[in-house]
Amino acid sequence: MFSNILVAYDGSPTSRSALTQAYELAQAEDADVTVVTVAPTVAPLAALAPVSVEGLRAELDRWARTKLDEAKAAAPDGMAVRAVERRGHVGDEIVAEIESGDYDLVVLGSRGHGRLTTEILGSVNNHVHYHSNVPTLTIDAVEAGALSRFEGARVAAGESGAPRS
Repeated sequence: MFSNILVAYDGSPTSRSALTQAYELAQAEDADVTVVTVAPTVAPLAALAPVSVEGLRAELDRWARTKLDEAKAAAPDGMAVRAVERRGHVGDEIVAEIESGDYDLVVLGSRGHGRLTTEILGSVNNHVHYHSNVPTLTIDAVEAGALSRFEGARVAAGESGAPRS
């Protein structure tokens, strides 16, 4: 039924559950899995703050690479996982990845913001659902087993999340 699954991952509890679900579906369907992580933009006003915009950009890029390493480490033994790092508006970049690949399912975690917060800040899930023509599966609750897989991955990758050398 599914042969190419895209899962968005940011390390949040619901994205961990989404990743676990994507891996389980991929095993059941013998499907390929691509994990996408988006390093958000450095806000234009950050240039006015007493921080280095370049340093902040580098930190966001390191965060994205760490999340992708974490997601790959959590994959079941023998499963090949393609990792994609993007930069920009999270919703737009997930949709761009959907359009660039031949995906037949997108799995997303939901932050569970209330109506007011979603109205003010927007929702990545809503953006992807509205702008994508690929079926989406939204995971809005953390599954008990999803976090244990990551605890093992974090130990294997080191406390900082960076791969050990």
